[in-house]
Amino acid sequence: MAIDSTQAAITTFRDQISKVGWRHRASNIGVAFLFFLTLFQTQLDYGSSLANWIWLGGAALMGVLVLVRVPPRSSMVTASTLLATGVSIVLPALIHPERPSHGLLAGAAIVVELCGVTLGQVGRIYLGRRFALLPADRGIVTNGPFRFVRHPIYAGWLILSIGYVMAFPTIRNGLIIMVTLPFILWRCLQEEALLSGDPNYCDYLARTRWRLVPGIY
Repeated sequence: MAIDSTQAAITTFRDQISKVGWRHRASNIGVAFLFFLTLFQTQLDYGSSLANWIWLGGAALMGVLVLVRVPPRSSMVTASTLLATGVSIVLPALIHPERPSHGLLAGAAIVVELCGVTLGQVGRIYLGRRFALLPADRGIVTNGPFRFVRHPIYAGWLILSIGYVMAFPTIRNGLIIMVTLPFILWRCLQEEALLSGDPNYCDYLARTRWRLVPGIY
């Protein structure tokens, strides 16, 4: 029975991939590769071994889900979306793990990092086959963390990055976060501009007021 279930799952997975065009398939493989690439990092450090395992487990799951992403109804691939998305993702990765904090600040950093990585991965799991790097309409998700903020994945990424700066509080690292924040906000606005053409998303905007932080923004 277990073997039959596994074979059925593999067949379904293969059928889902074969249903999409080659361009969409190539895009899925490219994004999935980025997730799978993180599994081979030898110096991954998000504050604690638990945070590391949450990140790695989520990356592995998203790599699989991205391979069978649903094709977008519409997308926004422009110089501005490439810039906003690229800076939002790449710049925080340039934070240097040097001059570690100690005592209460170090303990608080672990908690913040754990909250950030968990929020981001839960958001990705709820998106499932609708996940995208660039703004795209693959259907509206309104449950899970999306009930409270419109962009929980970016909120989680920002929280994780802030926690990392708390763990390694240097001027350089702090400046990286300050420069990154406007690009994250820009990326959120780009996505909302694209999705606002969907009546379901307009209803979601009316119900969910906050973009990143409930009660603040």
